[in-house]
Amino acid sequence: MALIVKPEDFPAPDSRLRLTVSYGETDRMGYAYYGHYPHWFERGRGQFIRERGMSYGEVEARGVWLPVRDLAVRYLRPAHYDDEVTVRTAISAWGRASITFAYQVYGPPDGTALLAAGETLHACTSPKGRPIPVPAWLRELFSF
Repeated sequence: MALIVKPEDFPAPDSRLRLTVSYGETDRMGYAYYGHYPHWFERGRGQFIRERGMSYGEVEARGVWLPVRDLAVRYLRPAHYDDEVTVRTAISAWGRASITFAYQVYGPPDGTALLAAGETLHACTSPKGRPIPVPAWLRELFSF
């Protein structure tokens, strides 16, 4: 997985979700715990889908599941308790039966400092877990 660490290389269209790091998301050192970043990616992915007029639940109701096959994260700077962070999400690659989402997390001091970059590769499957081609309606939905 080739993580996108340059903001100018990030694919379009994208979505941005603002979050505030809660006390419960920090570790003993006061940093946002590394395990929360994949959850933030998931929330960003949900926002990306909602901004295109559909929820992930509706995608599943149409018979398309998108289980995660691979996950990569590069941590560049820590987020701290009560920091406002922005999760940027976009699709970076399409496969015949897969979709790759890219993420960037920005934070203080001015909301432009890149804190982390990540990617998730999702298989496109039926509800029974069998691979299926990415439906045309899903490609169209995610392309604007």
